[in-house]
Amino acid sequence: MAERTKIIPLIRLITLAAGLVIVGGVSASVIEVNTQTLPVIGHAPVVTDVQFNNKTPAVNDTVTADPKITDADKDALETSLFQWKLDGKNISGATQNSYKLVPGDGNGKQLSVEVTPQTDPKITEPATGAIFTSSTLTTRGLAPEAHDVKIDGQPEPGRLLTGNYRYHDGDSPSDPESGTSFEWFCLRNKNHQAISTSRTYHIQDADIGCEIYFNVIPRSSSGTPSTGAQVQSNKVTVAKAIPSHLVEIYNGNQIGNRSGYGYNMVINYSHLGYGKPISIIISEYKNENINVTRKYQVGKKTYSGSIVTDDGNTIKFGNNAVSSIGETIYLVVRVDFPNGKFAHATSSKIVLQR
Repeated sequence: MAERTKIIPLIRLITLAAGLVIVGGVSASVIEVNTQTLPVIGHAPVVTDVQFNNKTPAVNDTVTADPKITDADKDALETSLFQWKLDGKNISGATQNSYKLVPGDGNGKQLSVEVTPQTDPKITEPATGAIFTSSTLTTRGLAPEAHDVKIDGQPEPGRLLTGNYRYHDGDSPSDPESGTSFEWFCLRNKNHQAISTSRTYHIQDADIGCEIYFNVIPRSSSGTPSTGAQVQSNKVTVAKAIPSHLVEIYNGNQIGNRSGYGYNMVINYSHLGYGKPISIIISEYKNENINVTRKYQVGKKTYSGSIVTDDGNTIKFGNNAVSSIGETIYLVVRVDFPNGKFAHATSSKIVLQR
């Protein structure tokens, strides 16, 4: 409100009481006129509404308040004062027009803001309006997440595959897991066929040639939202398994021109009817974990200098181990043939020796 005044004339007649002074035969008097300035009370600024850029904010979202302010005296507005509240309680330090939600603010809590309008106190009176409390926004938390989704197990007929993942909920406190759903698919010739909705899948002979993958939709027992995004695992291709009695492994460096401790393998593949192999992929396992995986071409040398030989019925090769003397290992070998066909061979376990 601009400062306003009204002039109150006050005329005071001052008569000189010291006596009558005769100057040139004329009596003199003095007339003095004073003015006084009094403030006039106007209208305080008023908040009529507060609008938000996000009406369903979640943790990590930033909400901005846009107050609608009027002033009957058309006074210029100053920056308003803000105080954000969660469930009716002041949020410490949240005194700007924007607020970013942090873990613990979500899951259905009520977010609001108090706005105090202001004009310039140097030229207006009153300069501060009444506190206005906005409508409340219902907050959402962080959705549960599935991390490290993968398939464990050998993709061979008769084997059991397990879909594994790590559940995570970023709310504070975190919402416990409940109702997470799973689904297995067989991808063949661009056709995705659902084959199971359990955590594990038992591979059938009919699955040979399938690229199998596993989907997880994480869910929590509480919180909003309680359902997370679907996450897909890696794909594994189901292949024929070479029977264990056709897979031979033993200690030493008898096969190949190499030195150092390691193993020798002989794999008979003649029963498959796939033709001559073109390459092998070797995975060395220790304590059910992969130590190393390497790929070699048939007729070429392994990492340890041993040639991968093929006589039309069997593959033979030697390799130095990554694991140490005295440790127990086994090998899983993928044998690749022309036309995209392949087979898996799993060795028995051996204790590495010199």
